[in-house]
Amino acid sequence: MSVLTTALAYANKQVRVIPIKQGEKRPPMQGWQNAATSDPTTIRTWFEGQFKDCGLGIATGEFRDRYLIVIDIDDRQQFSGSETLADLEQLHGKLPDTVEVITGSGGRHIYFLTDEPIRNEASGTLGIGIDIRGIGGQVLAPPTKHPNGKNYEWVEGKSIADRKPADMPLWMSLLLTTKTQPQLSVKPLPDQITPPPTSLLREEGPLDRYCAATTWPELLRADGWTQAHTDHTGETHWVRPGKDAREGTSATTGWQGKDILKVFTTSLPNLPAGAYNRAQYTAQMFHNGDRSAFAKYLLQQGKALIPVEQPTATDDLLASLINWQKFWSQDFPAEDWLIEPIIPRNQLVVIFAPGGTGKSLLALYIAAALATGKEIFTEAKPPTSVLYMDYEMSQAVLYERLTAMGYSDKTDLTRLHYASLPPIGSLDKPEGAKQICDLARSCQADLVIIDTFARAVEGAENDADTVRNFYRWTAMNLKQEGRSLMRIDHAGKDLKKGARGTSAKNDDVDLVWQMTKVDGQLVLLRQKHRHTWIPERINLTIHDQARMFTQDVKGGERLDQALKMLDELNIDPTMALDPMWKEVKDRAETIYRVVRKDARKAQTMRKNQAKETMFNDF
Repeated sequence: MSVLTTALAYANKQVRVIPIKQGEKRPPMQGWQNAATSDPTTIRTWFEGQFKDCGLGIATGEFRDRYLIVIDIDDRQQFSGSETLADLEQLHGKLPDTVEVITGSGGRHIYFLTDEPIRNEASGTLGIGIDIRGIGGQVLAPPTKHPNGKNYEWVEGKSIADRKPADMPLWMSLLLTTKTQPQLSVKPLPDQITPPPTSLLREEGPLDRYCAATTWPELLRADGWTQAHTDHTGETHWVRPGKDAREGTSATTGWQGKDILKVFTTSLPNLPAGAYNRAQYTAQMFHNGDRSAFAKYLLQQGKALIPVEQPTATDDLLASLINWQKFWSQDFPAEDWLIEPIIPRNQLVVIFAPGGTGKSLLALYIAAALATGKEIFTEAKPPTSVLYMDYEMSQAVLYERLTAMGYSDKTDLTRLHYASLPPIGSLDKPEGAKQICDLARSCQADLVIIDTFARAVEGAENDADTVRNFYRWTAMNLKQEGRSLMRIDHAGKDLKKGARGTSAKNDDVDLVWQMTKVDGQLVLLRQKHRHTWIPERINLTIHDQARMFTQDVKGGERLDQALKMLDELNIDPTMALDPMWKEVKDRAETIYRVVRKDARKAQTMRKNQAKETMFNDF
């Protein structure tokens, strides 16, 4: 069968194909990721014309309404992907029967379908000798020749033209979408500890009876977990022991309707990130992951394990209602900032501005500084994970801006999870909302930035339902998980009327900033707010140095009194704001009659002046 005939057969199954250069493993054109197609006319034009002598590739990633992922097994003298796969199958169970190719080098291409947006990866999460071809990738396909001259061939009865790829096993999907999973790269030696299995198959004997006789709320609450909420997909979110519910999700139960615990946190030494049934969870927590030891313990106890009815969605909702006794015993901060004075913690914040004002530059400055622990507006924070969804800026522009801010290849940007032109669903739809929420959990992001709103949604900007659906599916779920969300928006023709599009854009947000550029400063004016401690106006001076922005604090009698107090008390101008207030609080309120807000403004002004002196001396 000719390359053209074969390509049309693949395209008939909606598989996207691409020409491959003879004797190589890459397409002959630039931007092939966007050129790959299942359109018969384009395919005929290619293989009857300019690319008639080319081989054939299959584009991985988007496939109908799902994702086509290829697991590339490679055996070489230095390593064996087949052995790595055998180890994985021993831990998790055999792979399902699916579409498969024998490569020209004697390896295997194993095709799967999944709902998860998995990207390319070389010998990483699944182990040495196993590469992943996902979003933005491609694989050579029969009847193409390998550069060594040998053909790629379908395993008999397993051609993609004849059958649909199987669904990716859940354990594999979890490994590829949870960054903190342990890697399995070589066969474990007898004296090594094998990573805990995450097989979701039912247990047998006492472990099976234990699963049937227990519930997740019963087990988790007894171990100090707190139930946070149940989202629109039916997943119940849990917060690990010792963590405040406002700090975000640590694990969920009910993922994709399955009776499992999916763990995201890496802060529990006895419980690595992964998926567990109730027997596996208890064995991991209290028997060092030894299920056999736990089974023996159950038999020795001789306790009858009576099956119980599992909680319903209503039970989960009832459990998520506020416990008033616990509510009044909490210590709520007077002000709770993620980035003072712009982004309160666990709030939906909008910044809108005319084009070219610098809203994306400010957002990137905040994101990179927060992720690296760099000082932001005179206040340094511990390095914090940020998920930045950039729907507009090219990587070349990103490079230019980061280097201008003083970042380089020597900078640790691992906590800045940056998605450039992200290939995910629309955020006003359930599918896209689930993808970004899953991604935020995997990154353990405290801040999610969406730049810009118009490109992240499918509906029209001037349609109120678009904004309401965005809040319902995306924003509300991110907030419920304890994350702050910053949405970048374009201004309308009349700046006074707010962001471009429907007035409903302000309905469900917590804080709205209108941003303009005036005389070398960015001016942020508060338009809507829920808290009384949000300033009415913020002036940010723009600098050429790497620090980029500093807050310009305006004076007044109260500020003068606060400055006098700090000077008289010999407070170090470089001291951070929270320690400063702790140091002066008692005397500020009783002797100087200075409130917290003015003391922080005064200290910010002193820090700015100290920095100006430092730069001038330099």
